[in-house]
Amino acid sequence: MHEKCLKRKNPWLREHLWNLGELHPDEYFTPEDLHYLDNLSRKLPKFQVKEDNTFLDIHTKKAVLKVSSSVVALLSYTGDQELFQSSGLIIENDGNNGHIVLTSANLIRRPTEEDVMEDKLADSLKVMIYLCDGRSYEGEVCAYDFHYNIAWIRFQSDSSLATATLRQVDDYINVNPAEEKSLHLHPHSSHFNIVPGHAIVAVGRYFAKPFDLMAAPGEFTLGRCDLDCKELFMGTCKTTRCGEGGALINMSGEVIGITFYYEFRFPTPFLPINIAHKCWEHFKRYGGLWRPSLGFKATNFYTADIYVIEKVIQKFPSICNGVLVEKVIQGSSADSAGLHLNDVIVQCGGKTVHGFLEFLEMVWDKKVGDVLQLSVVRPNQNDPVLVNMVVDEVAVEKFNRWPRNH
Repeated sequence: MHEKCLKRKNPWLREHLWNLGELHPDEYFTPEDLHYLDNLSRKLPKFQVKEDNTFLDIHTKKAVLKVSSSVVALLSYTGDQELFQSSGLIIENDGNNGHIVLTSANLIRRPTEEDVMEDKLADSLKVMIYLCDGRSYEGEVCAYDFHYNIAWIRFQSDSSLATATLRQVDDYINVNPAEEKSLHLHPHSSHFNIVPGHAIVAVGRYFAKPFDLMAAPGEFTLGRCDLDCKELFMGTCKTTRCGEGGALINMSGEVIGITFYYEFRFPTPFLPINIAHKCWEHFKRYGGLWRPSLGFKATNFYTADIYVIEKVIQKFPSICNGVLVEKVIQGSSADSAGLHLNDVIVQCGGKTVHGFLEFLEMVWDKKVGDVLQLSVVRPNQNDPVLVNMVVDEVAVEKFNRWPRNH
């Protein structure tokens, strides 16, 4: 009954990067991948099918058990037809046994005749939530953001349930060897500073009895994916598709991200919990989801090509952090304000910009028409350049793509 779901293309990829129909499977899948695809077409496996997840060390088990009571399984239906299976996380309890589950928006997307899911709610949608003890509840979609592929499902239980401990991420990493000994004072001391090699664990719950807990240990990595969504981070955890929408935790059992499944290309993309938290806070405050449209695409300075980094630090030897402008949309306010490709944003509103997530938090509450004051450095300029940019009308950027399942 899961074959239709397995064939469905993941709607995160909003533009086709390649035409798989022009390639023979042997050209882009290894024999191991083809064998796994064959097994996958018959059954959705648990994380334990991956060898690295079979035996967990005691530290991993302790971290997973701290969050386990808030990890749920979800099944969605369109009418009587099963639509999608995912994991999720209880993030809020209203005190009256009303609970909010954060999960992947793939759970609620509408499928088309071409077997591709749209950025629309499925017709006659029904969502079921399953707890670790087998109790089940029907949920109600209260908010969703197809841009970030996340959804919030509310359900009413017969008792108060545990909520996960969320820990926002500080993604500052110094790439300048001359500044290695400089002290970085975190702007948010409560944030978790994640660096390459940090142990992380993807956690999910299986959607069929006995609703087993699933865990996939790995490490945070700086490996870049071929997706345009720069908010996505990467981990080496080896998950399976039914874990999509589950928790990504640190070794203290704190949730630092929401996991997604992107078969064969990368082990586990995850969205930092900062983004989901900001979206949910906006929904509760304004009754809707909103984000500023800045008219440019950016990422952390340390992810830039080495020749770009070299040119910047040759001109500005003390630069060790900032946000790199990777694309400026023609005709946007960023373009009109004079923002350039490979500019490095080092200040926003007079405050130092240490990383991309911090920058997003700085601009998220800006309103249409507000002026964003940026200080940028350029390899061909001897001094920082001030750019005053007006926040555009809200829009979903067309270049932001997400993975698809083949």
